[in-house]
Amino acid sequence: MKWMNAFKFSLLGATALALVACGEAEEDVLVYNSVEACVKGGQQDEAVCKAEFAKAQKLHNEVAPRYDRANNCYSDFGYNRCYQSRSSTGTSIWLPLMAGYMLGSRMGRTTISPQPLYRPTSNPNRFYTARSGRVGAVSANGRTQVAKSQVSRPPVRTRTVARGGFGARATSRRGAGS
Repeated sequence: MKWMNAFKFSLLGATALALVACGEAEEDVLVYNSVEACVKGGQQDEAVCKAEFAKAQKLHNEVAPRYDRANNCYSDFGYNRCYQSRSSTGTSIWLPLMAGYMLGSRMGRTTISPQPLYRPTSNPNRFYTARSGRVGAVSANGRTQVAKSQVSRPPVRTRTVARGGFGARATSRRGAGS
């Protein structure tokens, strides 16, 4: 009887460990900081690199984090890494510069939406999606992995952030009593 109880507990513990170890499924993607880096990576031809960059750049204007003040944007992305723009309603907003772009690694048959990537000051050596999703370490040829939830087209942003708020910084600013 003791053996059976020990077996049950070890099976329960193994199941819990397996559930903790299993994160969200990941998708293979390509990540580059420029069209030139994409071409040099040799994973896609120049026409694909240019076309996907153009799509990501267009999307950047719709999905980038928006700030009502320059200092708030600088706080999350660094000085001189933000620029002033106009929203669809004509109000002045601040957006971070696009630091790179993500595209699908399989030519012609991918559901991965090309999209802009950002490098926040809290983690300047990593790329993040517009949804604050962390991109894995990028190899020399641009290959990496990202959570499947990050590969679809990000939603259009219509709200500006009044006080910081991109990625880990947003959660670290919410303290007790707020």
